Amino acid sequence: MTSFCYIAGMKRQIFGYIPVNIANLIVSFGTIVILTRLLEADEFGRYALAIALLYFVHMSLFTWVEAAMSRFYARAEQDGNLPTHIKTLYAAALMMIVLCLPLLFLILYSLPIEPQMRLVLTLALVNSGFNLIYNIGREAHKAAHRIARFSILQTGNSLCGFAIGVLLVLGTPLREAGPFVGLLIAVMVTLLIDLPFMLSRTRSARVDRALGKKYFLYGLPICFSLLLSYALSQGDLFFIKYFMGDAAVGGYNAGYNLANRTLDVGFIWLGMAMTPILITQLETLGEAEVARSLNSYAQTLIVLMLPVATGIALVADQAGFIVGEPVRADAVSVMPWIAFAGLLNGAITYYINQAFVLSKRTGVMAAIMIAPVILNFALNIWLIPEFGLRGAVWATLLAYGLAFVLSVAVSRKYFKLPLPLRTLVQCAGAATLMALAVILAPMPSGLPDVILLLMKAFIGAAVYSACVLTLNIADCRTLLKTVIRKFRT
Repeated sequence: MTSFCYIAGMKRQIFGYIPVNIANLIVSFGTIVILTRLLEADEFGRYALAIALLYFVHMSLFTWVEAAMSRFYARAEQDGNLPTHIKTLYAAALMMIVLCLPLLFLILYSLPIEPQMRLVLTLALVNSGFNLIYNIGREAHKAAHRIARFSILQTGNSLCGFAIGVLLVLGTPLREAGPFVGLLIAVMVTLLIDLPFMLSRTRSARVDRALGKKYFLYGLPICFSLLLSYALSQGDLFFIKYFMGDAAVGGYNAGYNLANRTLDVGFIWLGMAMTPILITQLETLGEAEVARSLNSYAQTLIVLMLPVATGIALVADQAGFIVGEPVRADAVSVMPWIAFAGLLNGAITYYINQAFVLSKRTGVMAAIMIAPVILNFALNIWLIPEFGLRGAVWATLLAYGLAFVLSVAVSRKYFKLPLPLRTLVQCAGAATLMALAVILAPMPSGLPDVILLLMKAFIGAAVYSACVLTLNIADCRTLLKTVIRKFRT
């Protein structure tokens, strides 16, 4: 069984995460469609900056706890040490919250920040602490393949947080602080449901300091790596604010999210299913089985995600109606470039970095990102004053290109990731034909953007699918025959 057929065989994992991905779509696009209309450009810019700072703080201080839960769950279960594993990580989380959050609040309230921005950042920091406790359980459910519980909790948390936040923006003077209050209410309710379930699995367990140290040493480079990766993707927001102001930040962030989140949904969906399986296979079946899974995973990512990025670049102008008028022009101008930057980012984060996670070489993964981040910052300082938002996105694309080359070259020293170059070349050819068909197809004038977008999407999908089936890329014809046979029976 190869590629698509192998991935399709993971029906429980793939379909079990559908609710989460639908929720991600609703929240991601709802943020763009609704908040860019409810908030002014500068308000949405401050919201975007606060979200970026929230993730910076969480990744730099707390992500090591979540990463350790995921990576060592299968080994702890095999060793009969699961209660200690869970309790140690909850204790570590509480320690980090108690040590770090007061210091961060002290720094925040000592800086000369406008009151509304200070309120938003305060709520973001509080959210980070509660999310750490929630994420420990979330990662445990994924690692234990409790897919139904994970999906219900994550879907409810995402949708409720977004809905409450929108209502608060509409009905209160909170404005850009409203979404953060919504997130906080949702995560607290989710914890009331899930935390007792998780703590019941730690009865009679002890906190193992040696394990805690081991987890910290494993996860600290992951924090550093994620921090650098996020600096690469979101650091330009701060340069844009400095050179161009809050309104430009709002436009850039809207375009970035519209293009990048579309790709992220696919990458995260497949990554949710594959990552726990790869770790379990490595601990129980060995590297040969992991390599087989990775080859299928890589081919599936290429076949599915390359045309999505190409399609986003092709329909950027028509997709502008999704974004609110105050930030629409800026958003549309950066989307084509962001589509391919997001493709490189997804390939690095959800495929190439598996080599470092599986081999426990997370320090190397972090070190690789230093040069791309430095390049990105330097290019932002050089290009934004002259080219505006396009300069920022060019800097991001070039930096991701460097990160991709370095990651591929170094990762193979530690874990032989399959690189299905034939599939890549075939899909690139199919995507090129798709692009030519969409560009050259005659389109009636005067049609609404949404109709033009759907027409171009249909033409592109039809041409790309025909190419993929004709060349039988990733053995897709076998999958199609299997689906048809099952449908008939």
